[in-house]
Amino acid sequence: MKTHHRPFVYESSDFKLMCALVVRDNAGRRESFVWHVARLVDWKYNLINSKRRFPGNYARAAQLWFNYYDELIGFVISEEFDNQFDILVLEEYTYLYPEMLRWAGSEWGGQHAHLVTSAVETHAARITALEEAGYQRTGEVEMTRIFDTALFRDAPYPAAPLSFQSMAENKNYDNQTLLRVSAWRNPGVKQTDDAIRAYCRTSPIYDARFDFVLVDGSGAHLSGCEAFIDRVNNTAEIERVCTHPDHQNKGYSKMTLLCCMRVLHENHIPTAYITGGYDKTIYLYGKLGHVNEFSRFFYQLEMTGDGSGDVK
Repeated sequence: MKTHHRPFVYESSDFKLMCALVVRDNAGRRESFVWHVARLVDWKYNLINSKRRFPGNYARAAQLWFNYYDELIGFVISEEFDNQFDILVLEEYTYLYPEMLRWAGSEWGGQHAHLVTSAVETHAARITALEEAGYQRTGEVEMTRIFDTALFRDAPYPAAPLSFQSMAENKNYDNQTLLRVSAWRNPGVKQTDDAIRAYCRTSPIYDARFDFVLVDGSGAHLSGCEAFIDRVNNTAEIERVCTHPDHQNKGYSKMTLLCCMRVLHENHIPTAYITGGYDKTIYLYGKLGHVNEFSRFFYQLEMTGDGSGDVK
């Protein structure tokens, strides 16, 4: 069957089509997915990366593949509008992966000294295609832990003066901003940052009931996380895990995550995912009580002067 591809069109239904594809793909890859829908929503709504503030940039950050019936079947996407990209393609169209990989090299390779992508450890055909295209595995690894939230039904809530709250209850987004700025140390112009965070909360997947903070007696936010829900597959991806630097090494992140799991169970969300990309987070998430896990390996292609891959 013939296929065709084109750039992402910001002023169209493309983003909805991409979300629907990720949800459909996750239904069959619950323990080996490439992206959760939460990550795709962040790609469009989290404007911390200034390149996302200009709609025209999106056409250069995603290429969409369609089948003969004009149904979306996959896409190549650069999350940060840089030299790192991912390929999402429905399982029945996996044979297109090498073609999509070649497209990324041809269209984006000339702009960078090297390209970087990743592959789930169990996706053997993709790994083979990467190696045949000259990509070499780096030492970087992401680990996704899978949790059965029913195992956390009795996780204790913190005792006074600490309190575990959702932002639907707390509502103090200024204090949440102070927490996140202190944890990630990336303050910008306050007026702009406040507008970005407010815009992020307009995304189709944000729900204040699953945006959590650990609060002390004064109302200060000590730790926090967000759970983004895929209602079709009844799964959650937990992100934005952070603790104020003045309160690290007190077990607050673990406490917040365990309570988050309990709330997900109470809201009939049976499966949660947390991904860690560096030693500290990989270690923390590995001690929470997951039921399964999978890794993503990263691959790099060095580009030659003419924009083609340097196969070694």
